[in-house]
Amino acid sequence: MGYNSLGRGVQADERFPDPFCDVASLSMPESIQTALRWSEYIMNANGPYRQAIDRVVSYFITDVEIQDIGENKTGREEKEKYETFLSETLSIKNVLKTVGMDYMTYGNSFTSLIVPFRRYLFCPKCGIEMPLDRVVNSAACAFSWQNFQFHATCPGCKYVGPWKHIDRRSGDTGHMAVKRWSPHEIDILWDPYTGECSYVWKIPEDYRTLIKQGHLHHLERASWEVIQAIKDGKNLMFDKGVIFHLKEDALAGMRNRGWGISRILANFRQAWYYQILQRYNEAVALDYVIPFRVITPAPRGGDGQSSDPVHTINLSSFSARVNAMIRARRTDPARWNVLPFPVNYQALGGDATQLAPRDLLEQGLDTLLKCIGMPVELFNGTLTLQAAPAALRLFEANWSHLPHNMNLFLNELVSSLSRVMSWEPVSAKLVRVTHADDLNRQMAKLQLMQGQQISKSTGLASVGLDYKDEIKQMLEEEKIYAEEQERMQAEMQQAQQMKDMSQAPDMMSGVGDTGAGATGAPAQGGGQPAAPAGGMPGQMPSPVDQFLAQRQNSPNVPRTPEDLQQQAQLIANQLLSMPESVKDSELIKLKRSDSTMHALVTSIIDDIRQQARSQGGAMVMAQQYGQGAPAQ
Repeated sequence: MGYNSLGRGVQADERFPDPFCDVASLSMPESIQTALRWSEYIMNANGPYRQAIDRVVSYFITDVEIQDIGENKTGREEKEKYETFLSETLSIKNVLKTVGMDYMTYGNSFTSLIVPFRRYLFCPKCGIEMPLDRVVNSAACAFSWQNFQFHATCPGCKYVGPWKHIDRRSGDTGHMAVKRWSPHEIDILWDPYTGECSYVWKIPEDYRTLIKQGHLHHLERASWEVIQAIKDGKNLMFDKGVIFHLKEDALAGMRNRGWGISRILANFRQAWYYQILQRYNEAVALDYVIPFRVITPAPRGGDGQSSDPVHTINLSSFSARVNAMIRARRTDPARWNVLPFPVNYQALGGDATQLAPRDLLEQGLDTLLKCIGMPVELFNGTLTLQAAPAALRLFEANWSHLPHNMNLFLNELVSSLSRVMSWEPVSAKLVRVTHADDLNRQMAKLQLMQGQQISKSTGLASVGLDYKDEIKQMLEEEKIYAEEQERMQAEMQQAQQMKDMSQAPDMMSGVGDTGAGATGAPAQGGGQPAAPAGGMPGQMPSPVDQFLAQRQNSPNVPRTPEDLQQQAQLIANQLLSMPESVKDSELIKLKRSDSTMHALVTSIIDDIRQQARSQGGAMVMAQQYGQGAPAQ
């Protein structure tokens, strides 16, 4: 009968040693306090392990979604208030990251919501009230901290003695924060029957000393219950609901007394083995990377005794000459060096590449990552596109408890916020991880959105867009387009008016020759035509104005597609003979009044220009190759 590393009797073969009694088992922690220290040390000392855990936690941190509780409907503004407070005030993603790292390192995470307050002192005689920092910094108050009481001199009634204190909750919610309690300072009172726990803060000695000495920074922020516990030399037991405890549940047979057991302990032997390889690899790097260089006197010809430099050369003088030569070379690398005898140079070591346990290190790291539950390809960034969806979904299923615990923490946090801030109660959870979603799933959602079978918010969220933001952006773009179009039209109208004004004197000079009387009145039956509305005298109405006037005069006359096509052809032919600025202005005017006719006219103009380009190309071909284009 033998005993394993846990002290339990096992049947062992006397011919072979117990395989479970390895060197790593000799360092296995035997108490929860030692286990917490070991887990913390491994997480900080083993870089690949920490990076792997960091990637696991970061993978599941997504946006926070605020939801209704049951049938209670929460308004959009209330939800946005929660989202803004979580994001901007609490920096919720950073909080989730640190809470997740605590949970993965220690197997436990202790958190609570810290509500800021401001401490005031008031005179017990006259009732004057002042903030603590003002009393401390006022020379007239002569403040002192004695026997855990605030002593001061009242500037009003001149009372000297202890003052009373009153704590008021601060209106500045920006100082509200999530407190993470060190597991080394927490003691758990656990009931074996119900499994319920109470939590005790073992107040650190350095903090007790600061409170006893009366440092203002700590007296302003320490709750009075903590000060009283320090005064009595006791620890502080939290009320129910103050501490939220996330823990890695252990097997039922392990009496962990309410503590979570870090999964680092399950990988302790593998981490130990990897650390051994790292240690000896460090030794190889220290001794075998740079070769050890040696210079020795070379043997000379003759008998054995006379050729040995040991018998014929003063070795101390030889060493001095060589060292002086090396020092001189470091000062002047181009210096000529002279020795009265030949020497040999030899490099010892430098074979670190042959001695480094590279394959063992890679194998140890791969095994450690597999034990954690991190795919090696995902850690190395070599996961292929074809294997990614299945591998990521398996990875998410393996770590499904992590986002579940994160959601528990979020719900507890928003519940505390609703009580403290008097907001409507809501629930919160992380948005489902979508890294494994493929393009087909996104396309299916977009098609369902176009078919009005799902909301636009859900459809756009599949491609990382927010429907509300997109609506705002589209309206902003339409506003910019309308403003630019109006500005361009105004510029073109101003240019046309300037052109018409420059042509007006020439047109007026011919009035007298065409039938004006002595008084300058126009001749009957033959003068210049009447100017259209908005136009200059002597200017014919544009084809667009004619069309609009005709439509206005006969609004109820039916128009067939053939009539519309003929009118569009006529307007297009006339517009093409106008300058570009005038043509563009007329098209804008037509679009505002009749979008259908504008579309027909624009299409005809594009067809005419395309035909013109084709005919011009044919003419070039005819001029270059003769009467016709070369045969294809």
